[in-house]
Amino acid sequence: MTTSSHGVQRDLVAALKSQSQRAGEQAPSVRGADWRTATVTAVGAGTVTADGIVARCMERYDLPTIGDVAVISQSSNGNLIALGRLASTASTWANLTLAAGYINPGHGYTASWMRDGSRIHLRGRIGLTGGGGMPNATTIATIPTGIRPAGGVAAGWATARDNGLYPSVTRVEITDTGILRTYDSSTPLPTWIALDGITYTI
Repeated sequence: MTTSSHGVQRDLVAALKSQSQRAGEQAPSVRGADWRTATVTAVGAGTVTADGIVARCMERYDLPTIGDVAVISQSSNGNLIALGRLASTASTWANLTLAAGYINPGHGYTASWMRDGSRIHLRGRIGLTGGGGMPNATTIATIPTGIRPAGGVAAGWATARDNGLYPSVTRVEITDTGILRTYDSSTPLPTWIALDGITYTI
């Protein structure tokens, strides 16, 4: 065998070795179980697509959102699951901008919201600047576009209100245009309402 033939053989062996190595790196059966992080680009029915990978979500990853940095795990037989999102920044409360004539009544949290993935939480108390009953169907605040209830539909809750020593509730709703307002048929009308405990998805 000539020197040239030996060189061709070495090149062929090296090429086959490199090809086998690349194939092994991509094959779960060779590589074994693995995990990675990837950015979610699409959300399906119980699945997410991240960096071109379609993975089924774990039960605890119930509200995936486009833009999540998710943990994707792959078993040795190639099955893919999305374990959940990584925490990007600590969730913090942001104040709601109240309509003219409304303030915090001097007790309870300041009216504010916090986002947790696709879920929004509200808290705080709101009353009229000069006291007195809060009129029905008037704008108390306008919820920012990016955190309004999903589907652009109106949503409502029964929330705490003042009523002396006795527990009482009033109807609070967010309209399809993001207006926060109250309805109450009792007398007197509430002098303050609480948003504590209100939560919804976007």
